[in-house]
Amino acid sequence: MNYLIETIGCQMNVCDSDALGGVLLSYGAVKVNSLADCDAVILNTCAVRAQAEQKAFSFLGRAEEFKKEKKRGLKIVVVGCMAERLGTKIKKRFCGVDLVIGAKDIDNAALKILNLCGMDKNERNEMRGEKSEITRFITIMRGCDNYCSYCIVPMVRGTEISLDYNHILKECALMAENGAKEIMLLGQNVNSYNFGDVNFAALVKKVSEIDGIERIRFMTNHPKDLNDELIEVMASEPKVCSHIHLPMQSASDKILKAMNRKYTYAHYLNLVEKLRKKIPDISITTDMIVGFPQEREEDFQASLQAVKDIRFGGLYVFRYSPRPHTKAADMPDDVPLEEKKRRHAAILEESNKISAEIVSGYVGSVREVLTEKYENGVLEARTRSGRKVFVKGCEKDFGKNINVLIKEAKINSLFGDIDHEKA
Repeated sequence: MNYLIETIGCQMNVCDSDALGGVLLSYGAVKVNSLADCDAVILNTCAVRAQAEQKAFSFLGRAEEFKKEKKRGLKIVVVGCMAERLGTKIKKRFCGVDLVIGAKDIDNAALKILNLCGMDKNERNEMRGEKSEITRFITIMRGCDNYCSYCIVPMVRGTEISLDYNHILKECALMAENGAKEIMLLGQNVNSYNFGDVNFAALVKKVSEIDGIERIRFMTNHPKDLNDELIEVMASEPKVCSHIHLPMQSASDKILKAMNRKYTYAHYLNLVEKLRKKIPDISITTDMIVGFPQEREEDFQASLQAVKDIRFGGLYVFRYSPRPHTKAADMPDDVPLEEKKRRHAAILEESNKISAEIVSGYVGSVREVLTEKYENGVLEARTRSGRKVFVKGCEKDFGKNINVLIKEAKINSLFGDIDHEKA
C-alpha cells in the first residue's frame, strides 16, 4: 500500500501523523508525495479554528474529484480533531470519504487504515524509530483540562492524560539511536504533566540524561502552570534550548477572565521577568486573539501595549471565530469583522517591527546552530533560541552543530557563512 498524509494544524497533529506513518511503515506500507502515486490519502485535521476546517474541506474536495475522475480505487481517510467534531457528517458532505477516525481514537488509526486497504496486519516488521530526522516530536500527554472558553480541544481530544514517562524515555532513546539530535516534547499544556512522582521539570531532566540528545524543546506552556522549578531546569540544563512558547492571548484582565485563562496580565508579566532574569538570552514567543467577545478598544490597546513592552521574539495573532460547543460560542460575537482585521493588522505590524529590530542585532555575530536539513548546497539550521538560519555548506555538515557568522537578517530567517575559525 502506498499512502499520502496531509497534515493541517499544530505540532501535535504533526506528531500524530509521524506516529501514524511510523506504524504504517512497519507493516510494509510506502509513503509517497502525490495523489497520483497513493492507494490511500490520509488527511489529519484541526478543529481549533474555522480557517483550518475550511482548508480541510478544500483538500477533501480536490481529493474526491481526483478519485472520481482519475482513480476510483483511491481510499480517502479523515483523522484528527475535525473528524472527532464532525464524525459521519464528513461522509455525508464528501461521499468519496471511506473512513473517519476521531482524535480520541488516533492510536488505532493505522490498524483501521490497514484493514480498509486489505493489508495483512499479522506481518509487521519492527521499523519504528528508523526515521533519521534530526528533530523529532514526541507526545507526552493527550487532551486538556483547561476549558478555555474559546477552545474546542477538550471536546475533540478528551480530558488530560499524562503518558508513562518510562515509555517516553524509551521512545526518546530510540530516536537518539536512529539519528535524532533534538527532541520536541509536545502536549496541550506540558506544564501540567504528571505521571506518578514525575512532573514536567523532572521529565525534562530525565530526557536530558539520554546520550545522543543535544537539544530539548517543548510546547505548549500554559502560563497558569509554569513554575519556578521548570524555569530553574531551563536555566541550569545546557541541553534545554533558550526558547519558550508562552501564549498570552490578551493583556486585558477582563478578556482573560472571559477566556477562562485563570491568570492575570500581572502574573504573565511576572513570568516573563523571571524567565529573562534566569535566562537572559531567552526568546519568548506567544499567541494572541483579537476581537474576542466584549473586547473594547481599551482592551485591545492593552494587548498592543503589551506587545510593545514585552518585545516577543515572535507571535501568532488570530482573529476570533466562534467554535461550536465552546462557552464563547454562546457569547455575542460583537466585534465586527473589519474591526477584527484592523486589530489583527496592528498587532502583526508591531510584532514584525520588533522582530526586525531583534534579528538585526544578530548581524555580525557568530551563532551556534543545529543543521536540520540539507538540499542543493544549502543547510537549513536553527539557533538555540529557535531562529531559522540558512547557510551554504556540504552534506557532511548535516545533523551537526556548527558556528555561523550571520551576515543578513530578515524577520523570520537569518543568513550567513560557516565560521571555520570557530568550527
